[in-house]
Amino acid sequence: MIEVYFSENCIWCRRMRRYLDEKGVNFRTINAREPYNSRHVMKLTGQSSLPVTVIGDTTVIGFDTQAVDVALQNMQ
Repeated sequence: MIEVYFSENCIWCRRMRRYLDEKGVNFRTINAREPYNSRHVMKLTGQSSLPVTVIGDTTVIGFDTQAVDVALQNMQ
C-alpha cells in the first residue's frame, strides 16, 4: 500500500501526487492537517515536514523522487 500524507497548501505535496499519478501508481492520500494524521506523521518521521510518502516499509520525506523510485522498485 502506498500512502501520501499531504496538506492542501503544500506545493511539494501536489507535485508528489502528480509524480505518482504520472507513473501510474495507485496511492491513498491522507490529509496530514487532521489532528490524528498529524500525530501519525510525527510518529513516523519525528518531524512535521510534508509530503510524507509511505511505500511498503519505506517512508520518504519531502519530494524525493529518487527515493520514491527505489522504494517502488523494492516493492515489486
